[in-house]
Amino acid sequence: MNIDRFMTGLFSTGIAAAVFAGFLTAQAPPKATAPASNLNQLMRGLFFPNANVVFFAQIHNPADVKWTSEPSASTDPLASVFGNWEAVENSALVLTEAADLLMTPGRKCTNGRDVPVANPDWAQFANEVREAGKVAYKAAQSKDLSNMVKASDVLNASCADCHNKYRPRAIENRCR
Repeated sequence: MNIDRFMTGLFSTGIAAAVFAGFLTAQAPPKATAPASNLNQLMRGLFFPNANVVFFAQIHNPADVKWTSEPSASTDPLASVFGNWEAVENSALVLTEAADLLMTPGRKCTNGRDVPVANPDWAQFANEVREAGKVAYKAAQSKDLSNMVKASDVLNASCADCHNKYRPRAIENRCR
């Protein structure tokens, strides 16, 4: 009888251990992958075009932009299906959300240096971009060009603050 009890306990313990191990494996966080782009590629592909949509609205009324003949295939956000003021709002939101990408560990600068995500001022600059995106979004919602001028100034300052420190002309000195 003791053998039966022992075998039942052993079997139960084995099942519990297997279930627990499966639970732990299922709860393991995904492994971080290296960023696909370097900082310059991120700037050229995401920040620059979306900032330009915001900057456009300080001089021109996005509501006056005509859709292209095939708006669903347009490469110009302002002339696409989600164009006009909606494009400005969307670009501002992209800038807000994309600020987190500036803090991605493992991203490199064009010169091979690590993006200085551990530097307090880098984190502050990323936060400035996030806040500038929020300001631009509110301004775009107002559909008022004078608000867009103010928002563009905030966005431009956030870009310039970081560029002045981390993007000198000489590529080898970037991200220092």
